[in-house]
Amino acid sequence: MTVIPWTPSETAPGEHQILQLHFLGQEHATLSGEVMKLRRRFCEILVILATNPCGVTSSKLGMELYGEWSESQNQALEIHRLSKLVPIQSRPYRVTLRLKADFLDVQNLLMQGRLAEAVDLYQGELLPFSDAPAVSDYREYLHESVRSAVLGSQDLDLVWKFATRFPEDLEIWEHLQKVIPVQDLRLGMVRAKIKVLTRRLQVS
Repeated sequence: MTVIPWTPSETAPGEHQILQLHFLGQEHATLSGEVMKLRRRFCEILVILATNPCGVTSSKLGMELYGEWSESQNQALEIHRLSKLVPIQSRPYRVTLRLKADFLDVQNLLMQGRLAEAVDLYQGELLPFSDAPAVSDYREYLHESVRSAVLGSQDLDLVWKFATRFPEDLEIWEHLQKVIPVQDLRLGMVRAKIKVLTRRLQVS
């Protein structure tokens, strides 16, 4: 999957406004500092538009939103409703104001090698209850990107932070056991967690 970081145009309409998306483990957005109430479908559309800053065609948006069973009528209605809250141009569909998103920020921090900052910002998976194909794909891509970087890190605090944020990931806890000093009192907790997760996997 190719993801293009958002680079706002200097002449983009509505550039004085900023749409800020906080979709990692939550569904929260603000427009120029004002909290917006967005339905999940609106959030999903905004993820697709945010990860395609050059725009998406109607057919591509439908596939990324609904998958094989694209519903063009429902899609057009959703876009129409969302456009009353957020300026969206058509042909192709794209957001016409400045857009910032925590999920794009995490990606960019990883690309810059700033793992500690990326982990700090990565508070949870992207729209965890969404089943839109594009959101599911990006959620998996971003999570595995952060997770793989953490598994390659020897930074105890960083690995600990990720492990406690995603407590069901056995491989992360096993990596934590490797980097934590023997004299660290938390080692017993780590071993206990590994034992519980291993037993659970054996039962399932």
